[in-house]
Order: sequence, then C-alpha cells, then structure tokens
Amino acid sequence: MSEKMPSRLHRYLKHYYALIDNQTVALYLRCKFIPATFDLESSLDILWEIHRRIAPEVYQIDEFRSLPPTVQSLLDLKIHIGRRMLLSCNFCNHKCKVDRTAGGLGYCGQSDRSYISSAFLHMGEEAPLVPSGTIFFNGCTFDCAFCQNFDISSRGKKKIINGAKILRAQEVDGPSLASLATALHNQGARNINYVGGDPTPHLHTILNSMKFLKENVCQLWNSNLYLSENALWLLMDVIDVWLPDLKYGNNDCGQKYSGISQYWDILTRNLTLLYNHGSKNIIIRHLVMPGHIECCTKPLLSWIAREIPHVVINIMGQYHPDYKVSADNFPEINRRVTSAEMKSAYDYADQLNLEYRSVS
Repeated sequence: MSEKMPSRLHRYLKHYYALIDNQTVALYLRCKFIPATFDLESSLDILWEIHRRIAPEVYQIDEFRSLPPTVQSLLDLKIHIGRRMLLSCNFCNHKCKVDRTAGGLGYCGQSDRSYISSAFLHMGEEAPLVPSGTIFFNGCTFDCAFCQNFDISSRGKKKIINGAKILRAQEVDGPSLASLATALHNQGARNINYVGGDPTPHLHTILNSMKFLKENVCQLWNSNLYLSENALWLLMDVIDVWLPDLKYGNNDCGQKYSGISQYWDILTRNLTLLYNHGSKNIIIRHLVMPGHIECCTKPLLSWIAREIPHVVINIMGQYHPDYKVSADNFPEINRRVTSAEMKSAYDYADQLNLEYRSVS
C-alpha cells in the first residue's frame, strides 16, 4: 500500500485504523469530555433537546481531556436517557413499550437485567477486526428461521424450538461489563465487540459500562441494526465501528424468514442515518441465502452502491440450514448456497465497484 494512496479499506475505516494505532480518541471517551447540564427529572423531550444541541461537539475534539467529577457529561446524559427509555421500551423498532424496569419482557425476552453467554478473543471475525473482544449478549430482536446462534438469541423468549439447549448465562452490570472489556483489551483485543443474539436490548447496560471503562479502545456494534431512531442516536456518538447485518433486499423476505415487518424500510433508514453521521466507519455483513440472489443480494448491493458507496461489505457464503429450517419447514432454503450463487454475488459486487474482497 502506498503511503500517498491508502487502500479503500483504510479510507473507509479511517477512524478505526487511527484508533488502533492510538492516533485518535475513542468516541465514548470524547463524550466524557463534554459537559451536559440537565435535571434528572426533566422530560425526555427536554433531555433529547439538550442531547441534540451538544452531541455534535464529539466530532470537534480529538484529544484527551477531563471534567471535574461533579460535572455531568454527554455520556451521563446518554446513560440517563437510556435508562428512562426502559420505562416504556423502544430500544428496537418493535417498540413494545413495556416497562422493563418492572420485569416486563418485550419481543427480545429481556428485562432490565443483562446477561451474557461468553466473552473471549474472537479470531473468526473480518480480518481487520481480529483479535476481536467479543461479548455475546442473550436475547434478540429477531426470530430468524435459520438462526445459527439460537441457543443465545432464544434465551428469555417464551418458546424454545425443538428443546434447544440454553447456555448458562452470566449477569453483568455496568462495572462488571467494563471489567470484562478491560480484560479483553489487555489480552490484545483491537475492539470491544458487542454482539449476541443482539446487543440492542442491553443498550442501557453497555452505555453504563462506558462510565467505568477507561481504555482508548474501539467500541464495535455487531447487530441486526433493527434499532429505533432514538436508540441509534444514543449510540452514534459512542460507537466507533458498525458491523450491521443486511440480510434481505425487500420487506417480504424479512417478514417471512425473520418475522420482521418493514425490514428493508427500517434497515435502509438506519444505514443512511449512520452513513450521513460523523461516526461513519461501517462494515456491512450480507449472508447470501440459497435462491435469494435476485430478490435480495443484487437489490441490496445496488442500493449500497447508489446510496452509501463508501462502506466495506463482507459477502458471506457460510449459510447452512439450522434452527427451524428442515425439509418440511422452509424447504426452499433447506440447502447450502452453491458456488455458482456465490460467484454471481461476487461478480455483481465487482460490477458495482464495491469494497468487499478485503473482508469476504
């Protein structure tokens, strides 16, 4: 790679590479440097107005600072808003509106207590991300028919398919999650990778953990990205790299295979918000599904090339039938993807001049 002309991968992930080289400051740390004056009893509307006014300052600083311990910060404001949102939860776009602080369970099956199934250095992520300090949270905002992590994602939900074994879970709060993240960073993790299941139901605990975390380490959101706009705004100034799934190229397939209404509408809305925001360092994962090249893969690659071209895409071929998929249930996807289908996906990405080979 020429020093004068960095690769597209490095250009598209500029903040990430600067961060792992310790040449810039993680976004969550910058939030700690920004004072925020707010009343804990104020309405959410007032709190959001304060948030909208001061959040842009995150992208105007790039040096370590400090605030007196008695002064509230932008991070404190985000933590408080997140906790208030739990009273009528709308973290994800299901917007169940249950009071999770009173034990209410939404679609995700989670209360206000957070549980993880594992935390370890992962060497199987995209090459630029390894070793990745992955923390697997329980519960999920989707119910994908072919889920390959159903033992994690199903925990807390009312039904378990085929008597699936549920892994033991470890409860975490802000301080203990920060300790796990610090330990992973000390072991050599390039990033702290919040995944699952899906991390979205645990947004409040993750934000709170950043209050206790001190390392200048990349915060990575590994998610289906079916967040509400408010949840996305809370995260956009603390997450350094985004690793969202983009499974389907239309609403119908999202409804059929993941039980999600308006899948395409919500995912493209959220990806556009991210892309146009200051935190734009995005690696999209697309799992190629059998028989879905024309209805999903090509339309979504075309949309990326047209609307958010400066992102990295991992075009994945590891789909295999799992969870609810069988010869009787969803038989049309009861097979692996063929080499011809993968070649078609790669050829189309080449035609669109997308950056995928560096991570696929």
